[in-house]
Amino acid sequence: MDRSIPGGDLIGRWSLSFADIDFVNSKPALTRLGLAAQLKFFASLGFFAIDPGSIPTDGLSYLAEQLGVEAGEIAGYDFSSRTARRHCAEILIHLGYHRMKRVDRAQLTEWIAGELCPGGQSINAMLEHVFLWCRDRRIYGPSRKELERVVRSQRQDYLDTWLTGTSDRLSSDAVALLEASLADPDSSTGFNRMKGDAGQATLDNILDVTEKLAFIQRLDLPHDLLTATGKPWVDQIVRRVAGEKASEMRRHAPARQLGLYAIYLMSREAQLTDAMIDLLIETVHKIG
Repeated sequence: MDRSIPGGDLIGRWSLSFADIDFVNSKPALTRLGLAAQLKFFASLGFFAIDPGSIPTDGLSYLAEQLGVEAGEIAGYDFSSRTARRHCAEILIHLGYHRMKRVDRAQLTEWIAGELCPGGQSINAMLEHVFLWCRDRRIYGPSRKELERVVRSQRQDYLDTWLTGTSDRLSSDAVALLEASLADPDSSTGFNRMKGDAGQATLDNILDVTEKLAFIQRLDLPHDLLTATGKPWVDQIVRRVAGEKASEMRRHAPARQLGLYAIYLMSREAQLTDAMIDLLIETVHKIG
């Protein structure tokens, strides 16, 4: 994978200091470019490269120029060899890193929960931020798989808490209406009908959309919860609910079921409002 480097970052992050050059030159000539590439890759991103393709081509060329070698020499460096693994350990010592301690892990977990999870980013995007968090504190964490498990766990906890909190904000009347909609999905305000398209500009379709909007408004949903978390979370839930059948929704735990449906309908309300405007505009055009 070829990573592009912004112009300012090339010199700022991929320049070898005098100490770096002394460190690299202390190794056999054939391994120096690979070692330098791992050194600057780790110092930039907080994790080690797994193969030559991970190293940005412009960064590699810049390193080769500083060392007075050809960039093609990187092909002779085995990133999975025992030598390469030893180099990684030596790089950590050279950069002044320490292994993640229990207190570091607790702080990282708290930071993931409070800062990363609300944004709703993907697992990989969150992992990149985690590595940078560790890099900035000179901490070398556990394996990528272990950090991914931490991220997934915190992400799931955040989602569960958000859905439960949404369910807790619903009135008893709203709960009854949502449960009835799921129990009879083909009724006029049933789950299946609430997901249906507005269709063409006919009187029946206008009345249908009007009924759906009236149903959502009767629920008095806590719309402020949508502004307290990232849009990617809302989009993810909308896609998930839109793809599930009523029977699948009913298999969720009650709090999760109601939370998912309520968030979906909060987003659906805006879609239906836009659809109603389009229907009315199309109707006016037909009358004209």
